[in-house]
Amino acid sequence: MKVAGIEIEVVRKKIKHTHLSVFPPDARVHVSAPGDLSDDDLKSFIVSKIPWIKRQVKIVRSQPRQTHREYVSGENVYLLGKRYRLTVKTSDNEVTVKKAGSRIVMEGRGLGTRGAREAKIMSWYKDELKLALERILPRCAEAAKEDGVTFGIRKMRNLWGTCNARKRHIWFNIALARVPLRCIEYVVTHEVVHLLVPNHSILFERKMTERMPRWREVRKELNDFVSLPLDDGK
Repeated sequence: MKVAGIEIEVVRKKIKHTHLSVFPPDARVHVSAPGDLSDDDLKSFIVSKIPWIKRQVKIVRSQPRQTHREYVSGENVYLLGKRYRLTVKTSDNEVTVKKAGSRIVMEGRGLGTRGAREAKIMSWYKDELKLALERILPRCAEAAKEDGVTFGIRKMRNLWGTCNARKRHIWFNIALARVPLRCIEYVVTHEVVHLLVPNHSILFERKMTERMPRWREVRKELNDFVSLPLDDGK
């Protein structure tokens, strides 16, 4: 859909409210809309948000772009908000990825292609994020009096997390392995609150504030920290 000269990616879902987002790095405008909302009503909603959209597009496009990752020695790798220098070594052993001071060392056989190196880094990210979530999620769930909450980790294009209230299951974006722990805690809290409140209403915001009083500041920190896809580096 094109509105006021802006291309809008529209996805219809079984939801009650319309959600508007501008995603980095290319300032793609995305709208999730209820399936029964008419095109005219949707266009009216978007038109009312044009000033906000233009501001967000300007902010996203002003952010510095970074080069495509090859996962080779000398590149930077982020883990839990800290920057490390990547070192890649070939050997006849099984591949390992581990911290060594200010470096992340990936060593082993079969690392001759970018795809192989990326796969090992992603597997390592998943393991590290799993350890963090195993500490954070039970605490957040207990504070919200939510029992039996399970989680999984996968690569997602647009979302930090998504929850299934009926199954009591939350999926987290593997890219969270890069960000500071307080930002991970914000995303966990956000999804746990969604188990109680399915939308972003005033009630949702109130419950977020009860559990994380400075959540808006942490959300901004998260958006500022990761202005680029997982495959980009600084």
